[in-house]
Amino acid sequence: KAVVSTQSTGGGHDAAKKGLSKELSDLVIYCQAVKVPKPFAPAKIYLMEPYHMCSFTELTVDKFAKNQVDYMNLSRFCDQQLGRMYPSWKRMDSSNYSPMMPWAYGMQLVSLNFQTPDLSMQLNHGMFTRNQHKGYILKPPFLRKEQYDPNNLKTYVTGTDPEVITIKILTGRLISLPKNWNKTGCFVSVLLHGIGPGQTVQKKSTVDRKPGVSPKWYQDLTSNTMEFEVGFPKLAMLQFTLYSSSNELLGQRCVPVDYIREGYRSVILHNVYGEELELAALLVHVAKRPWEAYDSCDRQDQNNQRESELQKKATDLASVIHSNIKYREAAVEHLADQQNTLEKYLSELFNLKYSDSFIDALMNNGFYISFL
Repeated sequence: KAVVSTQSTGGGHDAAKKGLSKELSDLVIYCQAVKVPKPFAPAKIYLMEPYHMCSFTELTVDKFAKNQVDYMNLSRFCDQQLGRMYPSWKRMDSSNYSPMMPWAYGMQLVSLNFQTPDLSMQLNHGMFTRNQHKGYILKPPFLRKEQYDPNNLKTYVTGTDPEVITIKILTGRLISLPKNWNKTGCFVSVLLHGIGPGQTVQKKSTVDRKPGVSPKWYQDLTSNTMEFEVGFPKLAMLQFTLYSSSNELLGQRCVPVDYIREGYRSVILHNVYGEELELAALLVHVAKRPWEAYDSCDRQDQNNQRESELQKKATDLASVIHSNIKYREAAVEHLADQQNTLEKYLSELFNLKYSDSFIDALMNNGFYISFL
């Protein structure tokens, strides 16, 4: 419920409760902020209500990231609860952390300092181009799987189509060059931001020394062709950045890898704030193919795991069959001994010339069961 308070006019620190605002309280229907459960373990997490939401500081998430149990618990937490992360109070310069790992853990709300036009904000801008910056996108299916491990690439290769993407830098269009453009050149940097080991890779084109407004790189495609092995395209970003030879940024663009189509593509350039530069663009050629080496390695691992599982099942089944056979042999021997004993008793009875009625009574009292 919402409580409306007023400050005491007598100079004290007590706040007098004025009452409850039903109208304001009725608006609070979706989430309730609660503290992070301690200990941060599944036993505590699974007791939370669906509308409970926790806030995590940057330092807390960094601490969790160093321990496999903690970051797996954080990923499980984000499977069923809303989580939000915000920058550390130590960032007095309004700098930002990279949002890639919080997204990899499944964090729904990742807060950034929007006043700082750095790489983190450019990644954030690129991530939400998927739905024209509506402010929300659906999590990839792998993030909702229990076996997902954000720091182990192989746990989410199966069913997620790892791929090799080949980029050929061809030319630029209406590039706004610095004042001394006739004394400088320009080049393109393509940076892969992915999840997992070996998934942050930067490659550069050659420098066009006489670019004009339309620099050209297609004359040397061998040096201007780049390949990137992407473990999981749905959480990876490619950033195209155009620099002058003196490393002055002329334009950039972050694009989700899974949204890049094959063929000849025009990459519309933005400034550092994510605002479109009028008419400025790069012409590139894109080709994609499955990451066969990784896929075959993954299939081999799966085959080895399956073989191990089948061997264990076969060993267990053989043990059960062997135990049943031994039990059956023992049971048959026991029944045979009982039958021999009963036949011996009956033979003695007949030898003693007991009456037929006595034999019938003996059989009716259960001796016949021993023959089964």
